[in-house]
Amino acid sequence: MDSSVQLSGALNFRDVGGVPVGAERRIAFGRLFRSDTLQFLTNDDVDLLVDTIGLKTDVDLRLGFELEVEGRGLLADADVELAHLPFHVAGAHRPGSATPILRAEDPVVSHYLDYLEHSPESVAGLIGLLALPDTLPALVHCAAGKDRTGIAVAMVLAAVGCTAQDIAIEYASGADRIAAVMERLRTMESYGESLSQLPPDAHLTPPEYIERFFIAVDARYGSPVDYLFSHGVTEETLAALFEALTEPRA
Repeated sequence: MDSSVQLSGALNFRDVGGVPVGAERRIAFGRLFRSDTLQFLTNDDVDLLVDTIGLKTDVDLRLGFELEVEGRGLLADADVELAHLPFHVAGAHRPGSATPILRAEDPVVSHYLDYLEHSPESVAGLIGLLALPDTLPALVHCAAGKDRTGIAVAMVLAAVGCTAQDIAIEYASGADRIAAVMERLRTMESYGESLSQLPPDAHLTPPEYIERFFIAVDARYGSPVDYLFSHGVTEETLAALFEALTEPRA
């Protein structure tokens, strides 16, 4: 994956490009990016996104509460389309906070499955959005850039044919950034000290989380693609997504 492009105001920003798609293709560089919250971007960051990368779509997975309290920062004034596709889990956030309440058993993976259960419109909507003409390059983000963003990107990659193992590698590639991300979340109104109530597992992004997630998705829905089909995604949309996001391997 190309790690040469960095933003000073985003701690967990990266290009998703380079993930293998079958034997002959890969996710194209410069078309799909992922990040933590964008509210701290500098003017130089916005210029890089808009003028150098050519960003067209800001896909914001945060709750409406987070978007209202934290805002979008300088990107709100840029010529970039906002697509608000919140990933939520019904009744599972601490009062006045976006910090989730996790289950005791396999807390992170069960929480990831809840995104599919409670936010199918956003999951399927993301696939449809990225398959549309003139949507890419797109940047998908939440607050930390690891959980909601991790599952959103994982489902996109599964939809174009990436393996669970390769998706897990992509998911885990930002592990060294998570400590700094969590420290900054503690300074934000929508999270703050409520983060201290999360179990230690919630601060990690090992590849095993995504591998177990996909095992559970297969058991519950048949496959990630079957899940998408059950929520209105069509073969034509998946074909368009494949063409939009992939390129031949060099």
